[in-house]
Amino acid sequence: MENYPIKINQGKYKYGYIKGSVGDFYWYALVHKKEIEHGINPVSLQTGHGRISRLCVYKEMAEPEKYRYWPASGIKRYIYANYKREWDVLNSNYIEMVRQLVNYLERRYSLKLIKGGGKDEQ
Repeated sequence: MENYPIKINQGKYKYGYIKGSVGDFYWYALVHKKEIEHGINPVSLQTGHGRISRLCVYKEMAEPEKYRYWPASGIKRYIYANYKREWDVLNSNYIEMVRQLVNYLERRYSLKLIKGGGKDEQ
């Protein structure tokens, strides 16, 4: 099983729309503070209880030079996974990468800091 390097773009993200990269792909996700019914289940990747209700994993590629000046050309976005309350696109070759990304986001945004109790705090 390959481990994919997951990065979050700089910013003060707590919840909401979050952007980043995983390997040589880009992604954005809508992460909620609490689990919701139509979120991605982090175990099965099916619609179920999860914090992520929107996820898109994509690559952007520049068009060849000869097509740059045609209308609607320039940069093309290729979608490998797209979830909006259900999967529109989930490329079977990238399921493990998507699973790692979903689990990473679930863990990262479920952490809670606990104050007090330390011997230095008196």
